Amino acid sequence: MHTEMLEQLCLDEIGEIPNQIELWHLEDGFAEYLVKFENNIALITMSMYDVEEDGIGYLLEQRIYISPSDYVNGSIKSHSINSEQILLKISDDQEIYFTDNGGNIAELIEILETWVVEINSRKSTDSLRSRFSSLRREKQAIISKLDQLNLDSVKNDLGKLEQKLKNTQDKLAGREIKEDSL
Repeated sequence: MHTEMLEQLCLDEIGEIPNQIELWHLEDGFAEYLVKFENNIALITMSMYDVEEDGIGYLLEQRIYISPSDYVNGSIKSHSINSEQILLKISDDQEIYFTDNGGNIAELIEILETWVVEINSRKSTDSLRSRFSSLRREKQAIISKLDQLNLDSVKNDLGKLEQKLKNTQDKLAGREIKEDSL
């Protein structure tokens, strides 16, 4: 139930549906998630509240994004604030409070870093695939241009020039040549 609401909130607020969601912490009215999108990663806290007529409403409280292409492996730092909170610092200007749920914070960091590697390797594979496809199209364009040039006339002209050269060499060598071969 909560992941469907998070997916909808991400679509509404961010404009993208997550590829993968990992729940870090859930309690009454509050949840924390690790979220992997196509080309981005987010840490999101979400709260639920009562809406008189509609039942329950959801709100994205905190969110920070990790850009895999800019991320330096091992750069996430965690600081215990108290027995219930951890401060995660992604960079000098990005930090988020997460619940210390007794889980292994190294596991959270490992998930995020695994996602960074997956996204970056997929991007490089996509880039190579795109480059090969581009080279294939260029090769076909060159072949097409060569076909359009009609190189047969050039080949015939080269053949005539070759015969003329041979005849000239024969004349210079004092050999008799046939007049019809000129």
